[in-house]
Amino acid sequence: MRYILSILITISFVSFSNAQVKEPVPASKILHQMQKLKNTTRVLYLAAHPDDENTRFIAYVENGKKFDAAYLSLTRGDGGQNVIGPELREGLGLIRTQELLAAREIDGGKQFFTRANDFGYSKNPDETFNKWGKDEVLSDVVWTIRNFQPDIIVTRFNKTPGITHGHHTASAILAHEAFNMSGDKNAFPEQLELTNTWQPKKIYWNTSSWFFRRNEDFDKSQYITENAGGFSPLLGISYTEMAALSRSRHKSQAFGTAGSRGDEIEYFEYWEGPENEKDLFAGVDHSWNNFKNGKAIQKAIEQLIRNFKLSNPEASIDQLFVVKNLIEKLDDSAIKKDKLKAIEQLILKCSGFYHLLYHDNPYASPGDEISIDLELVNRSNADIQLISTKILPTNEELSVSGDLDNNQVKLESFSVNIPNDFPYSNPYWLNDPSANGLYKVDNQKLIGKAENQAAIKAEVTLNINGNNLSFQTPLKYKSSDRINGEIIQPFYIIPPLSIEFAEEVSIFTTKNQEKEISIKIKALKDNVSGVLELKLPSAWTAETPQNDLTFENLVRNSTKDFKIKIKSGDKEGKFDLNAFVKIDGKSIDKSVQEIQYDHIPNQIIIRNAQQQLVLADVKIKGEKIGYIEGAGDAVDEALLAMGYQVDFIDIENISVDELKKYDAIIAGIRAYNVNASLQIHYGKMNEYMNSGGVYMVQYNTTYSLPDTDFWPYPLNLSRDRITVEEASLEFINPDHLSLNYPNEITSKDFEGWVQERGLYFPDNWNSNYVPILAGNDPGESTKRGALLIADYGKGKFVYTGLSFFRELPAGVPGAYRLLANLLANKSTP
Repeated sequence: MRYILSILITISFVSFSNAQVKEPVPASKILHQMQKLKNTTRVLYLAAHPDDENTRFIAYVENGKKFDAAYLSLTRGDGGQNVIGPELREGLGLIRTQELLAAREIDGGKQFFTRANDFGYSKNPDETFNKWGKDEVLSDVVWTIRNFQPDIIVTRFNKTPGITHGHHTASAILAHEAFNMSGDKNAFPEQLELTNTWQPKKIYWNTSSWFFRRNEDFDKSQYITENAGGFSPLLGISYTEMAALSRSRHKSQAFGTAGSRGDEIEYFEYWEGPENEKDLFAGVDHSWNNFKNGKAIQKAIEQLIRNFKLSNPEASIDQLFVVKNLIEKLDDSAIKKDKLKAIEQLILKCSGFYHLLYHDNPYASPGDEISIDLELVNRSNADIQLISTKILPTNEELSVSGDLDNNQVKLESFSVNIPNDFPYSNPYWLNDPSANGLYKVDNQKLIGKAENQAAIKAEVTLNINGNNLSFQTPLKYKSSDRINGEIIQPFYIIPPLSIEFAEEVSIFTTKNQEKEISIKIKALKDNVSGVLELKLPSAWTAETPQNDLTFENLVRNSTKDFKIKIKSGDKEGKFDLNAFVKIDGKSIDKSVQEIQYDHIPNQIIIRNAQQQLVLADVKIKGEKIGYIEGAGDAVDEALLAMGYQVDFIDIENISVDELKKYDAIIAGIRAYNVNASLQIHYGKMNEYMNSGGVYMVQYNTTYSLPDTDFWPYPLNLSRDRITVEEASLEFINPDHLSLNYPNEITSKDFEGWVQERGLYFPDNWNSNYVPILAGNDPGESTKRGALLIADYGKGKFVYTGLSFFRELPAGVPGAYRLLANLLANKSTP
């Protein structure tokens, strides 16, 4: 796989990534956050995917109304496409999770998820619930409501099937059912051992003209409205400008948005609750009046705000402790927990308090002893003493204490032993194999959380002006770069090495075939030695002697490459090849994937070191394939595994004569959407086909596609798709060469497909195209545009929306066989 390894520091009005230095907090923002303490109203926004949320509304609720807002995304977006890199599936889900967290850093909301997996496009909620398991995801929504305790729930979508994505409709159905169940002690009673029932007051649908076929069908007069277009003098930004910055964090979906100013009316349809007034927040007491000692709390907060001095924030510390002490006397609730956390942060901000726990490497392994540093700086005249510091989760007490005088750096270094059984820092929802529609998470307390807690933290206890305050600071990786300056990233616990197969899948085309596979050992610490061992499927053998698989004293980030000869068995199918290394008696069988982009913190995924072996009768014709990059896929790797030579083509600078050396050329997914050079120089491909070449174009979308006829004969792209991967496909032209040469394609070749059959099929085309396949999702009309082939001069043109980019990495044998046929030239054998 190819991964982007760049780090770029970007400063905006607010910090949005842990890759940056700590965000400066001006006094005006401290005052803004103090004003939020007055309000107890909470709003939960609910939809299906990352980027479904209305960032205008969340920014307005958090910063205009100064209420607490949260977004519950049912999925992590792992079934979508990625326009910034090659990561799909779990990797893309991790990127989109972090993009949501970066968005919430800007607009101020909280972020939650369910266990639901984004299994791809779904046309109706019934299909969605069949994949997810309705009760399981409904349980997660109820759990989130009970723990966040919102007064109002707002959905992005309505409950009418057929208007939009099935996941979208399902999210609205689940929201409404959970609204009525979260306060019922008989609904998911097992949760009540860990939380309490909670009944929100009202639920609304946040609608817009987008949901109506014609703009004139959108009758604004029947809806409740809120103007989300205000401006915050304290923050120096409008809520719509803030929303654009927030939405622009969704870079993997190409959702960059220009800021806007002025009024922005949001519309809401009332669904249920005790009040149906012409005010979204009617019937909700925003103050502390309904809490024990509520009047005293309200009065103390008002005094805090009234006496705050922009030029001297530290003068408010004592009053913050007054408010804190009053709130601590309340019964446990989400409001109590979150307000105490906000006050803790305000006390530290008012004192200009800086804290950073850091290590000089980004990761360590179980059993390591590491040296870490703790930097503390009191940047005020507040009387602050360091009372104690404890490492979590080992509870190791550190012998550091003393006065923290104004602007005097206290820097302490100490060693920490990481226990041998310390867990790896893998995203918690990826620890166990998951079903198609639902991630497996056994720990109920983890459900809903956006990400793991930091692997290692320090609990610091201070005495500030005579009052104790404890807070946690996570262990980070700190480095300095001559271009970007100080860089702060997450710190991870990972294996001492990573075992990396060169390809996800190895294709064997005959029984007892011998083939060389490549495995790389990457050391993730110094002095790594061992022997690589393989666990092969039955009847498969490794021909490479074991003594050729040793490695010694690898230093951090160095690698050792192995070429291993594997002989296939005699039974066709898909099999697993597992690799492991024994170090100090412990078996290491993991691969570590690093994901690095400039707009999110660095991420890792730890998987089993495994390659899929596929034995299938795949014949190929031709040798050299040219590949024109699109939005990112792994089809090129599959071609290499099939035995082709693959070169990436710079379409702008390559000549037609140079193109002619390739037996076939493939355009990656959405190539015409994202590859500006191909949009200009597409005519070269017509000349290439005319001289006898085979050109295959994978799916493009109508969105952002220039209004140009790129194809050799006219065809019209649509949003037609077949989302049920088991849907039967009819062979329209069973005698067509593409279904018979060099492989005879049968219905068996469409077994075992994942996520979908295909997407964005053409729905109208010139008579020169021959449609090959027809199919449909249940209850829908037949789609005939999944695979179109046309002769062009001496060559041929193939346009297909079949999801090869998903099927090939999944090791689907039939996808390899069909692809080989499409790349064969049009001459008969």
